[in-house]
Amino acid sequence: MPRNVKQTQSQKEILIIMGTWNTEILGNDEAMDIYGFFENLYNKQELDIETIKQKVLLHFRLLNEHNQPVFGSNEWLAYALICWECKALDEQTLNIVKEILQDKEDMQDDWEDLAEKRIAEIEKFLIKIKQPAKRKKTVKMQYIVNVPFQEGDCILVKNEDGVYSAVILLEIDKNKEEQNMWTYIIGTTRIYQTIKPTFDDVINSHFLVVNYGKTLNGEDASWYKEPRIWISGGFIGTVRNEKDKLEKEFQISRHEVIGNLKFINNPNTIKSYGIFGLDNSFHLKTQTEWEKEHPTNIDLSYPIKKYIETKQPEKKKSWKFWK
Repeated sequence: MPRNVKQTQSQKEILIIMGTWNTEILGNDEAMDIYGFFENLYNKQELDIETIKQKVLLHFRLLNEHNQPVFGSNEWLAYALICWECKALDEQTLNIVKEILQDKEDMQDDWEDLAEKRIAEIEKFLIKIKQPAKRKKTVKMQYIVNVPFQEGDCILVKNEDGVYSAVILLEIDKNKEEQNMWTYIIGTTRIYQTIKPTFDDVINSHFLVVNYGKTLNGEDASWYKEPRIWISGGFIGTVRNEKDKLEKEFQISRHEVIGNLKFINNPNTIKSYGIFGLDNSFHLKTQTEWEKEHPTNIDLSYPIKKYIETKQPEKKKSWKFWK
């Protein structure tokens, strides 16, 4: 099996951690990264297919200086799949898939009791790609959602109950080539009130620490055992069509930027990741109610002022994004 590093975790352990992945050809992060990168270049229709293939091989370092495969099977299988879909599968890549299937001992080590399912998937896959695809992969129109926020923006969120909260865009991670997959790191403040907050309110606030022991429905919650600063990463993700794009942009446009802060550093914390969203009223409301009965749970360990430049630019007039 082509590879250049020994994995420290089995594929089974990785799947359990990820929760949503499986033994299918595109059932893991490595495969999706390769497939998505290739597909993004293909959909742009700016390069011919052989140039795209070379770009992918170079970007993911799938070949060494002697043109030999040097990376893991997950990557090569995904690469073979999309090459086949684009009617661009070459003999070398097909032979690599055959080699991966022959190395059943390595697969047993990686996949443990899932190995049989994984082997069966690859066997079906090899049979499929030995025959040319009936039709070439369709070029998909790309719908890029405009997220007009900047790092440091203080954003007001008004929930369905008319209660205001405030979040801060701490960072935009642009490591992904596709803009809809950029990650927006959002810090939620403790602000949760019916009166519209000001920029000064945000500066004088704190990052929310979630540590409640029960939800509003009385269900047990584990946050009091493992308190967490509520900083999370969100990405736009898949946008199916123009209507979907406009709907996402409309939802974003409802939020108001009331100022921008210059951060020296960000709180060091474990982040959760998911689809882009700014309304964290569930945790804010639950935490607020919990603190009324348990005032010792009020955690003010992370004041906003601790992380920003002392001298901030003059307050700008608040504004909204309008369509």
